[in-house]
Amino acid sequence: LNFSQNDEQKRITIRYIGDVDGQEIVNGIARYLETVGEVWLYDIIIDMRRFEGFVPFDELGRLARQWATIAQGRDMGRKVAIISQDPLVLARAKAYPVTFPTRVIRIFADMIDGENWIEGKETATPAAQDAPRAS
Repeated sequence: LNFSQNDEQKRITIRYIGDVDGQEIVNGIARYLETVGEVWLYDIIIDMRRFEGFVPFDELGRLARQWATIAQGRDMGRKVAIISQDPLVLARAKAYPVTFPTRVIRIFADMIDGENWIEGKETATPAAQDAPRAS
């Protein structure tokens, strides 16, 4: 897991690299997010292009519960761009907004398209998309 943070742009990039266990990913992300001041104001890019593992849906649910505790709904409408061509990630596309209802989540094959979308300069059709839902 690799994290980078741009406070000026309010953007966090999380890279899953190699064969990382799903529980390790969730624990690492949760620990990192707790260290960021006002993390709910940040858009997030999740770069899974070099990820060879699998994150069980139960682990995503655990992360969603931890995130809801941290953000307390203050992240409504913030964006998450997932960069992946993994068929499982695409198959789960409709479940992500239900799991993270305050976020706008889209999946892109290329990093540049995800970055452009985060910046409001949409250049390509995302692989999947949905809007936030108030909980």
